[in-house]
Amino acid sequence: MKVGCSVINKVVIGGKVKIHYFVCVLWGLALVGCGTINADRESYMKDAVYEKERYFGDAVSEPAFSHYELRGKYEVDEEKLNIHIDPVEIYAQEKEELVVRRKVSYERYGPYGYSPGMCVFKVVMVFDVLFSMIDDDYAEDLQETCYKVYEWKREEQEQPPEKTGVKTVELLARNYQDSSGSLVFQLRADGKRVNKVNLTGFRGEERRGPYSWTVNSWYDFSRLEDDDFLEIEIINRRGKVALDKTLAIAKEDAESVIFKSKYDGIFQLYYTCRLCNANLTDNFYTDARRIIWYSNVYLYKGKGSLDFVASCIEDRFDRLRHGDVRVMKANTPKGRNIWPDIYSSYGTVRGVKAPDEPTVDDIQSCIRKKRLDIEIKNYYG
Repeated sequence: MKVGCSVINKVVIGGKVKIHYFVCVLWGLALVGCGTINADRESYMKDAVYEKERYFGDAVSEPAFSHYELRGKYEVDEEKLNIHIDPVEIYAQEKEELVVRRKVSYERYGPYGYSPGMCVFKVVMVFDVLFSMIDDDYAEDLQETCYKVYEWKREEQEQPPEKTGVKTVELLARNYQDSSGSLVFQLRADGKRVNKVNLTGFRGEERRGPYSWTVNSWYDFSRLEDDDFLEIEIINRRGKVALDKTLAIAKEDAESVIFKSKYDGIFQLYYTCRLCNANLTDNFYTDARRIIWYSNVYLYKGKGSLDFVASCIEDRFDRLRHGDVRVMKANTPKGRNIWPDIYSSYGTVRGVKAPDEPTVDDIQSCIRKKRLDIEIKNYYG
């Protein structure tokens, strides 16, 4: 019997066998077939029950007031300081907790098309055997006829929800009105209070989020020093309850807000040159564009293009006659962090004697010459 099954297996796979070898095993095949394929489950096919989700169902008690909360945050958007304040009420309520589980099982199906008698017939007829050697569909069909071929399927079944007990949940309400108390905004710079405002407009209507204000709309940050540490304090009084929330403004955010209230940006001039002093007398020659010098970094405010300033400086300082003076700008000091990466694409070169570099007086002279409404000052950050 094992010999017969081996012969059929070789035929299915495509091995070359001679037809007269089949006769000796026909009766054995007709009686018991060639065995099974995929009869046992793989090691990973394990039945299990998984937890899909938990959720709260019906309430078993009425909501009971728990406490007040004062929520708040800030954000800096386009160099403006925005605050989002949310005075809320918290209620406690008991609710049923339910769990939904999912049952995973592996079920065996088959055999499909198994028929020892038909197997003998196909082998005797020869054609199916020959075609199975060159066609996968014929080979699969012959295999299913001569073997008990099984298939395993993963099945999932969601179980009915089960109650796991009762838990206390928090419910949020937003019923605060101006008449409910007071809400005060205070701004501190280096620990000193510089602004105090009563925030109003609370209507007590159901809403999805906090109330928002832009602090720049009532406070001029240009009064502050560039490196001042900023802090916001919100005080909410509701009857006998006083709530306090402090928001520390990150250093970079504070610098951005204060800076943009005073200046329009920050810039630096740089001088690039290609084929400079081709006679090599000053050892500046290079066939690639290189940076010869950078100016100091300056703060600026006003109207007008700094490119006009750069062209004026180029007329005065292009000693090498193959150079260009360009402007590197940023909206805030933080923005200049990417300048080194941009400059590195050029590389630098220094000769025996470096050409002159413009001073703040030279730049101011060019601003006057071009009749630009721009003010500048040195940046020491």
